[in-house]
Amino acid sequence: MRTVPPDTRQRYLDVGYVILPELLDSDEVLHLRTTCDHLLIEPPDDDKGGKAHDIGRGEDRRFLRHRHADLPHLAEFVLGESMKNFVTPFLGGPPFPFNEQFIVKGPKTGASFAWHQDSGYVMFEHTPYVTVWLALDDTTVDNGAVYVLPRNLNEDTSVVTHHWDQDGKVLIGYEGTDPGVPAFVPAGSAVVFSSVTLHRSSPNITDQPRRAFIAQYSSVPIIDPETGQPKIFATAL
Repeated sequence: MRTVPPDTRQRYLDVGYVILPELLDSDEVLHLRTTCDHLLIEPPDDDKGGKAHDIGRGEDRRFLRHRHADLPHLAEFVLGESMKNFVTPFLGGPPFPFNEQFIVKGPKTGASFAWHQDSGYVMFEHTPYVTVWLALDDTTVDNGAVYVLPRNLNEDTSVVTHHWDQDGKVLIGYEGTDPGVPAFVPAGSAVVFSSVTLHRSSPNITDQPRRAFIAQYSSVPIIDPETGQPKIFATAL
């Protein structure tokens, strides 16, 4: 992965996100695509451990999550020096991996995703973390591109009130009219945003799946206060 340009962290703090076209090289994209396609063979309603993701919608929206422990090449990507060096400037210090997953929107009926903050899904107070959203296919207005709402992180890192939408199987944190800033990017590009940055994604109405990979990192371990254990992962890189 490429290094972060010097002014990128400041832009990230000023607006809550950065878009970095063609961040990955062709080998990295191929590796992630191949891994994703391999995992897609698994039944859509049988997530790791036999429990489907609450926000999964079968073939319409699949989450292939928490598999780096099973796949050495994926672990090398998520936990390796390249990703560590990439995310450190955004966090301002050494990263702790928090979550990783492939998100696949199926062809024709790939479900949209409502406006939300990733922090809205944590359900307890925590330090905001960074999401690295990697496009494994060219993203367009028709196949499920990500949209973000700018937010000055220097001034506001609050988590808004979300409500659960049973039909969409999502939390909703914003229902205003602002369409957001689209990230129509080629495969291998990254959209990096804070866990308190509102974002959404459009449906996939094309005849091909739309694949993406998300890796999330925090500056401190995110510990569930009820259990005293990491919410997901919390191993220092």
